[in-house]
Formats: sequence, C-alpha cells, structure tokens
Amino acid sequence: MARAKKAAAKKTAARKPAAKKATAAKAPALPKSVTNAESKVKLQQKAVDQAQKKAEQTQTKLDKHRAKIDTENGKLSKMRADLAAKRDKAKASSTAAAKRAVETARGRMNTARLKLQDLRGEAKLIRAEIQASKKVVTREVKKLRTAERNLKTKLREHERKLAKKAKAEQKKAEQKAKAAAKKAAAKAKRAVKKKTTTRKKAATRKAPAKKTAAKRKPAAKKAAARKTPARKKAASKRPAAKKSS
Repeated sequence: MARAKKAAAKKTAARKPAAKKATAAKAPALPKSVTNAESKVKLQQKAVDQAQKKAEQTQTKLDKHRAKIDTENGKLSKMRADLAAKRDKAKASSTAAAKRAVETARGRMNTARLKLQDLRGEAKLIRAEIQASKKVVTREVKKLRTAERNLKTKLREHERKLAKKAKAEQKKAEQKAKAAAKKAAAKAKRAVKKKTTTRKKAATRKAPAKKTAAKRKPAAKKAAARKTPARKKAASKRPAAKKSS
C-alpha cells in the first residue's frame, strides 16, 4: 500500500510541471514589435540612469572643489593678514630681514592667489560639465518618454488585434452554435414528423381491419338467416315422420 501511495504521489508530481508547461504554452506570445519596443525602453532607461549618475558625480565633484576653494580662500586671507603685519613691522624697524620677510610673505600670497584662481577656473569648467550632463539627462529622458509612448502604441495595437481576433472567434462560435441549434431543431422536427407519419400509418392499417370485421358481421347474419329456414323445414319434417308410424 505504501509503495502504491508513493508511486501515485510521484505520478501526481510529474503531472504538475506538465500542467504548468501547458498553461505557459497557452499564453499568447507578444509580437516582435512589442518585444523590440520593450527592449528599447529598457536600454533607454539604462541610458537615463547612467546620465543621471554622471550628473550626480559631477555635482559631487563641484561640491568637493568648492570646499577646496573655501580652504584656499581662508589660507589666502591669513596670508594677507600676515603680509600686512610684516609690512607694519618692516616699516617700524626698516631692517633687511624684515623686508625679506615681507617679500617672502608677498610671494607666498601671490602663489596662493594664483592657485585660487586656477581652482575657480576649474570650478567654472565643472559647472559647464554639470550643465552639459543636465542637458544629456534631459535628452535621454525625452528619448525614454518617446520609447515609452511607442511601447504603449504597440501594446494598444496588439490588444486591438487580440480583441478583434477574440470577437471574430466569438462570432464564429456563435454562428457554429446557431447552426448546431438549427440542425438540432430540424432533427427534432423530423423526428416529430416521423412519429406523426408512423401513427397515421398505424391508424390507416387499423381502419381496413375494422371494415373487414364490419363486412364479416353481415355475412354471419346472412348465414344465420339461411340457417333459420332450414331449421324450420327440419322441424316441420319431424312430426310428419311420427304420423307415418
């Protein structure tokens, strides 16, 4: 019994995937135009994501660069203050060392100023990159919207075709059902007609039999009528015979 149950369970388990496959096979496959449109939407979505990622990275780069500019700007402010202090000292002492310190501080400040200018120039380039990346994002988003609209159009066309096909199949089924009903009605009508004809034939057969029976009755009466005079004669003869004796 246990073996039989296991075997039955295995058979049931084997049937289930087959049923799933049959269900999957019954599902109508999408046309190539729709699948191509879906692929384009997916690819375009990837392009949009990449463009947005690049724009975000550029923005992060600008934020870091601004932090550098702020740092260098702070350093330059300190150098300016240091140079002003050394100038005041050089004016007060008028020594060669004080003058050299002023020149050194001025050189450092000029170097810092040039570095700050370079950083600001780089910041302008990064801002231009951001603008360009934003334009790319806008362009890619437009392409994505176009691809999505195209996909929607293709899907509507496919659904319209499916609906048209389903309508045609329904109409065909209705016509088939109508024809079958008509055929069944005709068959039933023939059966009724056949029964009626059979009854009429049976009635027609019974009628001659009654006529025959009716014909037989007068004949029997005639025979009885014939027999009666004969009996009368026989009765008249019998007393005559008694007299002769």
